[in-house]
Amino acid sequence: MKVWKMPQSWTAQMRAAHERGLEFLKSICDSSQHMETYDLQNGLPSVRIKSTSRRWYSLQAVPEKTIYENLVGEMKDGIVWSFDIRAAPRKTDLLALNDYSVRLCIYPEHGSKNLPIGDQLATLALGLRDDRRTAVRIGLLAQFVIAPRDALLDVYKFTAEGAVYNEEVFYDDEFEYEPNERQQNQHFILNLTHEADQISETFASDDQACANEYEHINFQEWFDKNEEVACTKEEIPWHHDENQIWDIEEAFLRGLE
Repeated sequence: MKVWKMPQSWTAQMRAAHERGLEFLKSICDSSQHMETYDLQNGLPSVRIKSTSRRWYSLQAVPEKTIYENLVGEMKDGIVWSFDIRAAPRKTDLLALNDYSVRLCIYPEHGSKNLPIGDQLATLALGLRDDRRTAVRIGLLAQFVIAPRDALLDVYKFTAEGAVYNEEVFYDDEFEYEPNERQQNQHFILNLTHEADQISETFASDDQACANEYEHINFQEWFDKNEEVACTKEEIPWHHDENQIWDIEEAFLRGLE
């Protein structure tokens, strides 16, 4: 993959703004234990986020060439940015980009599109970090946040118009599916459109929001640690039976008191 370079047509001011934007993104991630940035093979940054809802996101900007007419009528080469945002209920789902990971069609607000790409990524990262609050005004994010893990199996991406399923992307319309558990999950996702309108009231009326967030963050750290052990040592599962799971959870909750 070729390393991306700033267009030669960019002015010194545009180049400086681009560099400052990347520095701002890095400072935002460095100041949070729940966000990290790393460079892709093309030299552009990607951000991985653990959110307050205990779900995971990764985002990166994809440069696309375009041609525009400047103020004196000359045709110039330019860059437009698209965003690749992936979401998953668990960190391992996100790292593997398995069937439980989905795409989110979320973009910076119109007034932010002229900002350097680092600033735009930082804005998106902060919004996804506090996804329970952001979901109040972005319905498609709300659908993902409240969807059970198994309900995501057939979802390709969430858009403002609703969920798009893998079969709509990868298969012909003539292909018929037999009724099964996955179709029941699809029915659940379709109904989320109506439930999304109630999410703002649910989140806003959560009097225990701060306490819940603290518990969620600590539980996620504990869960991630044990999940990574389970993934690297599958022959020795970290849980053995239902009673032991309850004992571990009770010990964890006692530690928060």
